[in-house]
Amino acid sequence: MKERKQTTKYLLPVAFAMILVVVLTFGILFMRDSLMKLTIEERSNQLEEMVTQIRANLDSGLQTHWNLVAGLNNAVQGNHFKNSQDVSDNIAHMENDFCTDLYGCRVMLLDEQGTAYLSDGPAGIWYDINHLLDGEKRHTFVSETDTIDGSFLVFSQELDSPITMGEDHVRFTHIVLLKDIQTVKQYYTTTTYGGSAATYVIKKNGTLAYFDADEDDVIGARNIYKALEEAEYVQGRSFDTIKEQLDRDDIAAANILLNQTEYYYCLTALDNYDMTLMLLIPADCVAVSTMDMMNSAIRTGAIFISAIALLMLLAFFSLIKVQRSSQMVKMEQETNKELNRLRTAAESANAAKSTFLNNMSHDIRTPMNAIIGFTNIALKQNPNPEVRACLDKISDSSEHLLTLINDVLDISRIESGKIQFMPAPVDITEVADTVANITHGFLSNRNLNFNFHQEALEAPYVLADAVRIREVLVNILGNAVKFTNDGGTITFDAGYRPGADGQHIVACYSIVDTGVGMSEEFVEHIFDEFSQEENSARTKYKGTGLGMAITKRYVDLMGGTIRIESQKGKGSTFIVELPLELTDAEHIQKQDVPIAAAKLTGVKILMAEDNDLNAEIATVQLEECGIQVTRAVDGEEVVAVFASHPAGTFDIILMDVMMPKMNGYEATKAIRSLDDRPDGRTIPIVAMTANAFAEDVQASMDAGMNGHLSKPIVMDEVVKTISRNLDR
Repeated sequence: MKERKQTTKYLLPVAFAMILVVVLTFGILFMRDSLMKLTIEERSNQLEEMVTQIRANLDSGLQTHWNLVAGLNNAVQGNHFKNSQDVSDNIAHMENDFCTDLYGCRVMLLDEQGTAYLSDGPAGIWYDINHLLDGEKRHTFVSETDTIDGSFLVFSQELDSPITMGEDHVRFTHIVLLKDIQTVKQYYTTTTYGGSAATYVIKKNGTLAYFDADEDDVIGARNIYKALEEAEYVQGRSFDTIKEQLDRDDIAAANILLNQTEYYYCLTALDNYDMTLMLLIPADCVAVSTMDMMNSAIRTGAIFISAIALLMLLAFFSLIKVQRSSQMVKMEQETNKELNRLRTAAESANAAKSTFLNNMSHDIRTPMNAIIGFTNIALKQNPNPEVRACLDKISDSSEHLLTLINDVLDISRIESGKIQFMPAPVDITEVADTVANITHGFLSNRNLNFNFHQEALEAPYVLADAVRIREVLVNILGNAVKFTNDGGTITFDAGYRPGADGQHIVACYSIVDTGVGMSEEFVEHIFDEFSQEENSARTKYKGTGLGMAITKRYVDLMGGTIRIESQKGKGSTFIVELPLELTDAEHIQKQDVPIAAAKLTGVKILMAEDNDLNAEIATVQLEECGIQVTRAVDGEEVVAVFASHPAGTFDIILMDVMMPKMNGYEATKAIRSLDDRPDGRTIPIVAMTANAFAEDVQASMDAGMNGHLSKPIVMDEVVKTISRNLDR
């Protein structure tokens, strides 16, 4: 009986360990399945976003050609030609005047019998004339007839005024622009997926009009729709559901198996041109960072399961050999070794998280720069009230999204110790004035009473991190505005008292509101991350629930304290106290030059920017200030352009950092070290990049740059920075 109890005593821990391992294993498998579904959804969304951008580029490029057709129509209307040779000569003159060869285009005139006339003479009956007989004035389609060799994207417009030829007055009915289909490539080519993406231009009936890729066509069929219908779909979808989504939303994406390889494809309809654009990409090229993170999480889970199993086995053997002290010591050493290994793995995972946050910050800020930039440009075009209202909402939503992104990144960087307190000489009373002005902006559409009082201070100059203090006070006041109903009151008091000695003071800020208040239970958790008292708070008031967590960490970082008094339904009081060291007024830096005083007309800028959208935004906004912009598309080109122009050609260089061939740091060092160009060591170089963290600013300075601008760019800051560096 005793032996049986002893056996049972040992078997119970083993059984428990096995059950625990099984449960954790199934948990990991369930997590993997959930992550795979999320990854497929993210891949489809990422592909749809890319194709939407490509479609916008293509629409813009095609509209340029319609503008060219309109110009040709104006140039030829009302003419009378002597004969066919006169027609060809005039076509040749138009092609030369309008530089159609730069667009990869030819001009063609059609008479009422369907005969095509080109610069090299009549080409006979054009077999695609049937496309023009539906009563519409304009048509766009892909032509592959024998009348003219090659495949063309056709832009056809019915002539506004009649054109005749010869004594019989043969009438011409249409002017046609024939664009070589291969020259359309520039509008949809993308390097985002390392050259692995294949692009298909598909006719309305589903047949292939044009294919472009670095590799062979993996579909290998003339009718693309039929091939997609016969393909094997992943996640239970079908081509019928994709077609329904395409007809409904003008865009649809799915993943399929071709030759035992998983691919993602995305279709987008070009409604105005009777064509469809398709992007086909191997699955392992889409959302690579997400897959790496998923695999890393699974590997970490497997390590965790292995560690749990190992620890349980070690505990089991320690029970059996409790009398063997030497074995116990050995097992303890082995356990410590394994724990150290796990700690090292955890530290590596934390480093990977930091790298991911840096990459995410850059990748998100780049499209945000495009959204905010183009919205601001559109708002300057005096749109009608309905469009302006939409643009204002886009602008507000963009700014809100950027705030949420910054909050998530800030809390992660605070936790990793990468945000440091950086005191500098400042007038502390001006900080409170600025916060009050910002709060007045919050109240523009609210019916709230805002009272601001500040104690006079004889010696207001201190060493402080003004940016962090503003963030703390704006966070608290922003919440007061958000959680106080119209008709309520918010009071902001800024006072000061002596510090620990004659060289220090304590800034005392009090913010009182008559808002919804908080329960005693929630006050204890208000500084927790993602904390919001009610389940409906996120929907009603919006936000990440990170604002107060960031506020508390900033206050702690500056050696201060924050206290809260609140009562449900009656309001809240926040008291912030910050110790500050006094300094002299002479240490206060000069204020930035007002924008209105900056004379930038005629300034010549060399801008390095590999992203076409960001380059377009910056160019438009800079040129509005009278600045002349020369663009380089990568680091190598900006060095070459600078070196190939004489000294004095450019006044300043705006340098992107994340660029192909040569990044911005390397390009800056190359310009600074040009032997035959001493001006390369003195010309101002300013980083203009989506790398927005403090260490990124320091890296720019270390590379030899004179300043740092973070995307999304704010033109006020850009103008100030240029003015400051040019001493204007």
